Amino acid sequence: MRLTEKQKSVLLALTNGWQTPAQIAQKVAANAGGGISYRASYVNQPLKALMREGLTEKKPDVRGQYCLTPGGAAIKDKVKFGPERSLEE
Repeated sequence: MRLTEKQKSVLLALTNGWQTPAQIAQKVAANAGGGISYRASYVNQPLKALMREGLTEKKPDVRGQYCLTPGGAAIKDKVKFGPERSLEE
């Protein structure tokens, strides 16, 4: 699976806890550094693409909250640490 840079930045900002798009956008901006600011709408399309791939899920009983799936967490680790490094090292 190939992720765009925007999808990668959103994936790296996601956690196993439920977050709103505004919270995710704040983390994306913080990870980018340099005083950059993003609106919640910046992460909507990448979130939808990550959901189609099964890497994120939407909270069923509360509108507009997202978190990583177990598969998404594994992909996040690969993106973060590189494909050659395993979690056991």
